[in-house]
Parts: sequence; C-alpha cells; structure tokens
Amino acid sequence: MYSIFLRAKHWQLFIPLMVIPFVTMIIFGVVAAFTIYNLEHHSRTTPPEDAANLLFFIPVILILCSFIQFAWFWNVFTKLSKLVPDHVRLPLGRIKFFFIFPILYFCALPFYIVFVIHSVLQRNETNLPMLALLGILVLLLYFFCIFCMIHTMYFSAKIIRSAELQRDARFSTFVGYFFLIWIFPVGIWFIQPKINALINKADRLDSSNRNDLVDRL
Repeated sequence: MYSIFLRAKHWQLFIPLMVIPFVTMIIFGVVAAFTIYNLEHHSRTTPPEDAANLLFFIPVILILCSFIQFAWFWNVFTKLSKLVPDHVRLPLGRIKFFFIFPILYFCALPFYIVFVIHSVLQRNETNLPMLALLGILVLLLYFFCIFCMIHTMYFSAKIIRSAELQRDARFSTFVGYFFLIWIFPVGIWFIQPKINALINKADRLDSSNRNDLVDRL
C-alpha cells in the first residue's frame, strides 16, 4: 500500500504542520519589532515593506499545513480503510462528503467577505437584505462545518482502531484516538507510529502472499 502521508514518520508530519509555522511567526515578529523600533527612531535601515512582504508567506504556510492535514485524513479514508475487515460497514460516501464540504465552504468564504467589503465601501443599501440572508446562511453552514469536522475526526479514529483490532471498534475503544486527532499536530506523535505499524504489517502480508503464489507456480 503506497501512501506518502501514511508512511511518513511522526516528525516528518510534525515539522511542516507545527515547526515551520511557529518559526515563521517568530521571524515575522522579530522583523516587525525591528521595523517599529527603527521607525520610532527615524531610521530607514529596515524598510517597512520588509515586514509587510512576510505577510505573503503566512497564507502560503497555512495552505500548506491545511493540505497536509486534509491529505492525511483523505488517505486514512481511502487507503487505510482497506485494512478494515469487510464485515465492518463504513459509510465511505457520507464520510467523503462531510470531509469535502468544509473545504468547499472555506474556499467560497473569501468571495462572501469580498462581497461584504465591496458593499460597505460602496455604501450600497440595496445589498443589505442580501447581506443579512447570506450572513445567516454562512453562519449556519459554519456550524455544519464544525459537525463535518467532528464527523471526520470520529471516523478517522474509528478506521484506525478497527484496522488494529480487525473488528468493528466501539467509541469506547477509540475515544483516545479521537481526542489525539482533535489536537492533530501533537496527537500525530502518538497516532502515526500505529499507522506505520499497520502499513508495515500489511506490506509483510502482501509480500508473504506473493511469495506463496510464486512457490505454488
């Protein structure tokens, strides 16, 4: 079973998810502090644009972190679920829909924000009813997104534990995994080694089955 996200070590996931964003924020804070200090003392050795340019890296890093986290979930649903016994029924269609919905929501949210800002700047009162209705819809969809993310974490933990036990895992048996996934960048230190062990075990079984087939031929 090939999956770079499931085969990765815990530290290989932790660095781009936690260390790189943390170091970037520290660098931005230091540059911003020096910029403010130099401006207060009428020094131009550090242009204000240097701090502003760093702002462009923040969305890039956030997108990178989100991609890694969502890709990890997707691989759990599509790859690791194959290690779950066939008699364990998983609603994979519903799982994938609830997984994808928050992604679509947060991709569409900037368009609503731009529409609100444009309406405020233009002082277009005819858009107020539309803004109110859209605001209520956005809020309701936000709460639905929270439910979708909890649903995603729940079934991710269930799939991992069911693959380990080779039976339908009850919530009481994977509640620890659920909360570890909730604190994903930290919890990955405890969950990823278990996933690595499952993948390695599956590889050994596949290799053994292929060798048996060759011997029979």
